[in-house]
Amino acid sequence: MPPGITLSTAGLRFGGYLLESVIIVCTLWIGWLIWALIVFQYGQTPAKQLLHMRVIHIPQHRPARWWRMFFREFIAKTLIGFLAAFTLLIPYFWLLWDRNRQELWDKMATTLVVTDQRDQLSRQP
Repeated sequence: MPPGITLSTAGLRFGGYLLESVIIVCTLWIGWLIWALIVFQYGQTPAKQLLHMRVIHIPQHRPARWWRMFFREFIAKTLIGFLAAFTLLIPYFWLLWDRNRQELWDKMATTLVVTDQRDQLSRQP
């Protein structure tokens, strides 16, 4: 990764989850969905865009594209949600002990979440 791009902290990611929830409620889910479908192509969700975070596809070392983001946000998170319901929500805390600060859905989608304060990754081809 270029200098200045770091793994997002657990605190920043938690703040992202809270902000995502606020955006979903305030836009009655429809506004969030439209915004998300637009920014998925840049490896972001609406909250990640506001917090200068990006989802990186590990093998390619570049922001995740639309289909990977769709899989990560809708399919992988749904599967992990079902798993969490039967395991005392432990999967939601996975990034606290993971070396790369990955959640289980990040592992399923082979992604990392990074902080990109200067939007350096948006300039990559």
